[in-house]
Amino acid sequence: MILLIPTAMVLATANCYVVFYREADQSFRRSLISAAILVFLFIAISTEVLGLFNLINRFAVTAGWMVFNAALCATWLKLKSARDMTFGSLAQPWLDSTRNFYRELGPWTVIMLAVLSLITGIVAVMAIPNNQDSLSYHLSRLGYWIQQGNVAHYASHIERSISFSPFSEYVHLHTFLLSGSERYFQLLQWSCLAGILALISMIIRLFSKSLAALRIGLCFAATLPIVVLESMTTQNDLVVAFFILATAFFAFDYTQNNRLTSLYLIPLCCAVGMMTKGTFLFYALPFGGYLLISTVQKPAFRRPSLRKHTAGFVAASLILTLALNVPYWYRTYEIFGSPVGTISAGNKNTFTGPADYVSSVSKHVFLHLGFVSPGNRYNDFLLGQLKNLHGAMGVPLDIPRLGMPFKMNKLNFNEDFAHNFFGIWLVFLSIPLLLFARLPRAAKWYGWLTFLSILIFCFFISYQTYGSRLHIPFFLLAAPIVGLTFGTIVPAWTARLLPFLLWAAALPFALLSSAHPLLSTKWFFEEIFPPINSGLHLNVRIDGANLNLKQESVLHANPGRLFWGDHWPASEALLQRVNALNPQKIGFIFTEASFDYAYQFFLQKPGREFAHVLVGNASKVLEGPAFQPDVIIAEKSEGPGFSYHGKTYGLTVESDGKWLYVPSK
Repeated sequence: MILLIPTAMVLATANCYVVFYREADQSFRRSLISAAILVFLFIAISTEVLGLFNLINRFAVTAGWMVFNAALCATWLKLKSARDMTFGSLAQPWLDSTRNFYRELGPWTVIMLAVLSLITGIVAVMAIPNNQDSLSYHLSRLGYWIQQGNVAHYASHIERSISFSPFSEYVHLHTFLLSGSERYFQLLQWSCLAGILALISMIIRLFSKSLAALRIGLCFAATLPIVVLESMTTQNDLVVAFFILATAFFAFDYTQNNRLTSLYLIPLCCAVGMMTKGTFLFYALPFGGYLLISTVQKPAFRRPSLRKHTAGFVAASLILTLALNVPYWYRTYEIFGSPVGTISAGNKNTFTGPADYVSSVSKHVFLHLGFVSPGNRYNDFLLGQLKNLHGAMGVPLDIPRLGMPFKMNKLNFNEDFAHNFFGIWLVFLSIPLLLFARLPRAAKWYGWLTFLSILIFCFFISYQTYGSRLHIPFFLLAAPIVGLTFGTIVPAWTARLLPFLLWAAALPFALLSSAHPLLSTKWFFEEIFPPINSGLHLNVRIDGANLNLKQESVLHANPGRLFWGDHWPASEALLQRVNALNPQKIGFIFTEASFDYAYQFFLQKPGREFAHVLVGNASKVLEGPAFQPDVIIAEKSEGPGFSYHGKTYGLTVESDGKWLYVPSK
């Protein structure tokens, strides 16, 4: 049944092509992006609707997709009859478009992008999802939603699972129910990256015909280390980046080409983008403002027709965004008294003056400037400059109201912490080039709006050690600017060499992810890297304290070891003990960082139920009084025993930070 999703994509792409883009430039890419947005919208709406009737199950979701495909098919048959079209007649222009795109990129750029896509695609399919956030809350939601038949909130020790935006998990929910497998989870981000690259190529084409700009821009985006690593995970930063770049493209496409289709696709992007991640608002806001100002300033705005379209666009954006997001926000508000929960409150800046804002911006920027060097002298120098800046402003570097304690990165292969060292320097260099390069006025506006977006982000969001992944939309928005500026000014040989250097620097991140490497990192960090580390005095920690640094290849790695690393033997013994008891109902007592999904993965069994018990946050009101666990797994001690819903539980096992409680006889 999983083929229902690609079938819908093909039908939606064909319909969009015939109705909107048959005569347009880049018609195939435009049709594909529009179809993806429509399919995403269907997933968002259908999940909420099915949830209202407690129909989150395999049969209902499959039926929903069948109805959706039937509607798309009926639309196609109607269009086919009215416009004398067949799939065969569509295939030729699509094939011609693909060939033209191949010629524009050139064989070497295509090979470099294909190699990266192939490596990350293999890992995305073969690896068990083991990102820490995914194990804690991204994927753990699915089991409870399916168990209760809806997407209502549930009692949870992990507040993020019932307060953070849910759209990516709605997609995972559909793929799991259609296929019965978790193998498709990581393809969402991988596919969104493909869509992002298509959008970047379209943005560049709005402003320039330069082939060098196209090649540099695409290679810049595809080789960002944090992007490469995240494309193999079930996080959601690439998903939200897809909607942000789509919004930016449609805004400029409308202002440049007056294409009404682009104008009315923006509300769809806003609605689903906000449902994906709150950072959508910060990055999309400048482009929305530019669109409105540009439209109002048009001489044609005096015409009633344009005013009508503008009013319709604003109304559609507000109504659709609210209609799609208010149900989830309301469910969260009922529990926490806030539509976005309370767990993210520590990520907000609290300013007392302009110096605080400079502090926030500087720390976000310096996050990407760190690198390995002999004796760590390079990082020490930069850290010294950052401290001097803060000293001159009279603002402590690590004041809590402005984020986490600051730390200079060296070289990290983890999808939460990898930074974009070469990317940030290319972005810096593109700023003066943007001033002097001979580019269309609209291209320069796009560039300044991109830089404004990160400044808005830094105003609201404080520095975090894992902030690099939150910067993904900015770097991807900047990719067209890097391509346009460098493609316009640098010599031809540099324009050819730069993509290759970026590709070569990105290849290790694709092959040696610390979480799920295609090649064994254990071999690399035990045999190859130690002499380099000691010989150059790089001071990179490669001992056990560096979590998940030495991993086996995902092609033959044990799922449990991918989840728990060196803690797997103790965890395996606990899980075997639980299964030996053959419980029907299992209770969890977790911390915010517990690997909820990992427990569900190994303990799932037909008819078995899971629930969080003795919850300490506001969601405790959702604990079902009828739920009496046959066994309780705890990752924080509850002492030798306790009572819960009329039963007394005693401690039977304590090992490696885990406690097992069973009913006392």
